[in-house]
Amino acid sequence: MCGRRRASSSRSPVKPKDEKTAKAYVERLVAHRPRTMAEVERRLAEKGFPSDVARAALDCARAVGVVDDSLFARLYADDRLLSRPCSRRLLARELRERGVEPALAERAARAALPERSEEDLARDALAARLPLWGRLDPEVARNRAAAFLLRRGFAPSLAKAIIEETLRMGRSLTAEHAENAEETQG
Repeated sequence: MCGRRRASSSRSPVKPKDEKTAKAYVERLVAHRPRTMAEVERRLAEKGFPSDVARAALDCARAVGVVDDSLFARLYADDRLLSRPCSRRLLARELRERGVEPALAERAARAALPERSEEDLARDALAARLPLWGRLDPEVARNRAAAFLLRRGFAPSLAKAIIEETLRMGRSLTAEHAENAEETQG
């Protein structure tokens, strides 16, 4: 067999880029997590599906309800604010970046967890991070807290107010916070 190469048997045959294959691919995509129309359209294009085939698969997915930007926006907004609190302004921007139309993104961000104010969301976000700054100099911890809240999309005035409130309530942004929490639990 010198000089001759055997064809590799490990290669899978090229799948046709027809509508049936596109629909099956969309089903696999949304089985993992909800997606926006824009995300699915981009993924179909990346896989090399012709635009008319991709459009037909998307239309079918929308018609049966497996791809729904409104549902995606509501689910994403609630999950994001519960798991990693941020400002509603940042939430709306994230939704727009995922392909949700601006008006729908704004509505979903405003409707998410209506019982929680921006102040509550900022407090929740900060509370989750306080233990990480336990051994830092107080001024460094204060700066990190402010930078963190700003990255989460909260207004500078709100970030400052929440940090000051945390300090006024006797919570430290440093090691004393962790020690006080341990003492009250013990």
